Amino acid sequence: MALKYTKENIALGFYILYFLIAGICFELFPGDTVNPNMGIALMYLFIPISLVYFMVHLVKQLFGKGNYTKCILIHGVAWVALFVLLFAFSSAKK
Repeated sequence: MALKYTKENIALGFYILYFLIAGICFELFPGDTVNPNMGIALMYLFIPISLVYFMVHLVKQLFGKGNYTKCILIHGVAWVALFVLLFAFSSAKK
């Protein structure tokens, strides 16, 4: 079975790897109340990175010939997952 490098698989793979790396950094590089944990810093950097990635797909959807609807949906699911993870982290710290 060959893995197909479709635009949806690439977007999904990007988000899975990004969350995985942020989780590993969260566990390996401790932080305190003054200096944020490396994993948390990556989660906050995720917002502008994913917005740029989303805008690329949105422009291709609106002005290109390809269909990027599934990619845009993947971005939305990733943002919901981000907010759930950040909310869970902030609730656990209290």
